[in-house]
Amino acid sequence: MMDKTPLESSIREESERAIRAIKEMEVSEIKKLDEACASETENFRKKSEAEIDAKIEQELSRLENRGILERKKLKLRTIEDFINHIVDEAVKGMRNDQRYKKFLSDTVCDAVGQIQTRAEIRLKKEDIVFSKEIVDSLKVAAGKNRDIGIKEDSTITWGGCIVHDDQRGRIFNNTIERIYFRKSPAIRQEIVRILKEKNVAF
Repeated sequence: MMDKTPLESSIREESERAIRAIKEMEVSEIKKLDEACASETENFRKKSEAEIDAKIEQELSRLENRGILERKKLKLRTIEDFINHIVDEAVKGMRNDQRYKKFLSDTVCDAVGQIQTRAEIRLKKEDIVFSKEIVDSLKVAAGKNRDIGIKEDSTITWGGCIVHDDQRGRIFNNTIERIYFRKSPAIRQEIVRILKEKNVAF
């Protein structure tokens, strides 16, 4: 077997150097890719953690705000229940006060006084007992010959009266419920003011 010529040896050495250089380049590229992949993975992890932390913070804040809102709603409902209880108790004892009969007669007379023809007066069942006093008041205020009807109205919960103008179709609503509805903002303000003065937290 013949010895390799210097040219062949040179070509072989050059080839081996080229192969080693390619392998080294491959190793270097793989290392760079690994480092880039690791860096991207770490960045993604940090970004994900930051997003998750922000989401958790947002949810906690939302829950806290909802909790504050629910507590405020509960306090408002408690105050509303308290006000309703006070009003109910006041209404229950209202018929025992002589001023109620006068209020009833006065409101009926005021409404009937604005009606030229037949008027129908509607009262709560428990107030029908005041019919005579009302009729007597009307005779004085509106004259004896007025066409007046009095009947029970189950829609009146607390008291007062509803007067219908049959000819013109007008309704005069002087029920306690209607009066309370008109005055309720002022009543609530007064109750809240008293509660604040008493240092009741709400």
